[in-house]
Amino acid sequence: MDWNMHKLSAADKKNLAREVLQLRYWQHLVNEALKEGTFIVPVHVAIGHEAIAVAVNNVMKAGDQLVLSHRNIEYNLARSGSLDPVVQEYLLSPDGAAKGNLGSMNLTQPDRGTVYTSSILGNNMPVACGLALGKTVTGSSGIVIALTGDGAMEEGTFYEGLVFSKSHGLPLLVIVENNDQAMSSTIEQRRCPVSIAAMCAAVDIPFYEFRGNDVWQYCELLAECRDTVAGNSPVCVEVHLKAMTNHAGATPGWPTDPKVMSLDDGLVVEQSWYDPVFVLEQALSPQSIATITQEVVDPGREKISEWAAI
Repeated sequence: MDWNMHKLSAADKKNLAREVLQLRYWQHLVNEALKEGTFIVPVHVAIGHEAIAVAVNNVMKAGDQLVLSHRNIEYNLARSGSLDPVVQEYLLSPDGAAKGNLGSMNLTQPDRGTVYTSSILGNNMPVACGLALGKTVTGSSGIVIALTGDGAMEEGTFYEGLVFSKSHGLPLLVIVENNDQAMSSTIEQRRCPVSIAAMCAAVDIPFYEFRGNDVWQYCELLAECRDTVAGNSPVCVEVHLKAMTNHAGATPGWPTDPKVMSLDDGLVVEQSWYDPVFVLEQALSPQSIATITQEVVDPGREKISEWAAI
């Protein structure tokens, strides 16, 4: 697929829009199942993170490795291309993506390029550096993409990882999902402002900020970042987004929960640029959105009752 925005075909744009809408719908289904207490493992839904997850999935090439953290549902679903194996894993079923052995927060799918996932804050950065160093030493193809967040970047491993990757010219792409959410606190509530741009400038690592949650633009920009990384230069990207769900579990999670989310209200959760589905609605005609939505929403809602019966 050509990520030059001036050459991106209508068909390509529709396919990417469909992936975003599909990912949103699948997460809505998981959230509805969480409301019913379907899973015994904690699940961190990532409604609002769809644009960057779809972009990462689409720019990955053979040999690329994806390193994730506890909020990984959007990437595992995007890489899987299917809802059922991921949900079956949450049900700890032998039919799950990891045969029911890993659950949610540590789910990997090596055959899909997702090689490491950790529930320990900041733990995946040194692992990603090790994987990238391995590629450099062995001459293996591909890059390593490490997903972290505005909470995990407060750990020492983040800066150490930047220094190490630059010092050794590693093929590492670090993506910081800044959703201003660390369990129950915002950035303002827990710490002083931290400039990732300044941190990267200090060690001469290219830095980019993504805003707007436009999946088409994200694919173009991320493809450019990947090309830089493939030349053995680490790159860091900060993505500004919003986790529209609770930190973990169902939304709403209890009777007095101020957050409200229901599939009955449609796929859009917030009418702002933070919502990738709303962004698509502004870019495409109402008829186009309705057609694609019908394609992704019709099948599958009966699955919630099926999961509950397992």
